[in-house]
Amino acid sequence: MTHPPLSRRSFLVGGVRLTAIGALAPMAVAAPIARRAEVDRILVVLQLSGGNDGLNTVVPHGQDAYYRARPTLAQDAGSIHRIDEHVGLHSALGGLSELYAEGSVALVHGVGHPAADRSHFRSMEIWHTAEPFAPAGRVGWLGHLADQLSAREAGSLPALSVGGSGSLLSMRGATAVPPAVPSGDGFRLAEAPAAVARERAKLVQARGDDGDLAFLRAAARSAYDAADRMGAITRESSSVEYPDHALARELRLVSQLVRGGFGTRIFHLELGGFDTHASQSAVHADLLGRLDGALTAFQRDLEASGDADRVVTLVFSEFGRRVQENGSRGTDHGRGNPMLVVGSSARGGQHGQRPDLGALVEGDVAATTDFRGIYRQLERDWMGLEPLSASKVEAPRVI
Repeated sequence: MTHPPLSRRSFLVGGVRLTAIGALAPMAVAAPIARRAEVDRILVVLQLSGGNDGLNTVVPHGQDAYYRARPTLAQDAGSIHRIDEHVGLHSALGGLSELYAEGSVALVHGVGHPAADRSHFRSMEIWHTAEPFAPAGRVGWLGHLADQLSAREAGSLPALSVGGSGSLLSMRGATAVPPAVPSGDGFRLAEAPAAVARERAKLVQARGDDGDLAFLRAAARSAYDAADRMGAITRESSSVEYPDHALARELRLVSQLVRGGFGTRIFHLELGGFDTHASQSAVHADLLGRLDGALTAFQRDLEASGDADRVVTLVFSEFGRRVQENGSRGTDHGRGNPMLVVGSSARGGQHGQRPDLGALVEGDVAATTDFRGIYRQLERDWMGLEPLSASKVEAPRVI
C-alpha cells in the first residue's frame, strides 16, 4: 500500500482528521486521562437533525384541535403511551415511557428561542452557539466547555463527537479541537500493523521547527495512543443488548468509554432524517423507534455499570413542525418543540407550558421555554463550568 506524505496542515488517523490551526496546543487532542473519581459528570448531547415533529412525539391527545389539524398523521389515542389526560408519547417510544415512569426523563414543553427561523442552517447556528440575535461566532457552546476542561486537565480529551458529520459548530472551541469518531466502532486504524508502525516512525523522526509540523506530530502521537486505549476499552462486552443500527452502536461506544474511564466528559451524537415534508408517518415512527431503542439501552447500560447518576443526555432538534399537516401527508417547519433530558439525575416529569393548539403563533406551537435557560443549567449546574451565553434567561429546573 502506498501512503501519502505527511501533510503540514492536516492528516487522518483512524478516521479522525487532525488539523493544525493557528497556535492550538496539542493537548486539545492529547491522550485521555483515567477516571479520577465517580463525581466527574458527563454530558451527552443527541441532536435530532431536520426538525423533529414534536406534536407526534409528545402527543397532545387531550386536544381535539390536534386531530382536526392532522387527519392522516395524528397518533391514535389508544396506541400512544399516555402520561396523563393531556399528553402521551408516540407508540414507538415504549422504552422512554418506562424511563419516564421511573423518573428518569425530564420532558420540557415548547422549547425554542425568540428569534425563530425556519432555515435548518440558521436554526442550527443558533442552537450550536446559544446566540439568537447575532451572526454565528467561531466558538460553540460545547467547544466552550471543552476549552475550560482542557485548561483544567492538561493532556485530556474533554469532548468527542461520535458519528454524524464530524464538523460541528457546537463542538468548536477557541483552543480545544474535539475530534470526531465517524462511527460506533471507535478509533479503528485501517492500516495493517506494519503500516501503522511506519507512520508512527515517520512522525517521530520528522525534523524542523515548523509549528504546524510540531503540532501534527504531537497530535498524531496522542491520537494513536487514544486509539490503542479506546480499542482496549471497547473489547469489554456489555450485559445490555443494543439494537443493530448506527445510533445504538454509537451510544454503546459512549457507554463503554464511560464505564472504562476514558476521561471524556462531553459527547455529541446525531440522528438525522427528521425533515419529514412528505409521507411522514412511517418514516417518523421508524426514527423514533431507533431513538427509543438506542437511548433506552444506553440508560439501562449506565444503570448496570453504576454510572447512571454521572451521565445526563440532552435530546433536541433545531425546530418543531407546523401543527397542520400538509397536502403531502407530511409537516413543514415550525417553532416550539419538546426537549428531553434523560438520566437518573434529571428532574423527571413535565416542565414548562404544554402546547395550546388554540393559541398558535402563525400556525406554530409557541416557544414558551428559551433553550438557553436549559443550556445554562447543564453548563453551570451540571458540569460546573461557565456558560458561553451571557443571557440570564430562566427556564424550568431539569437537573
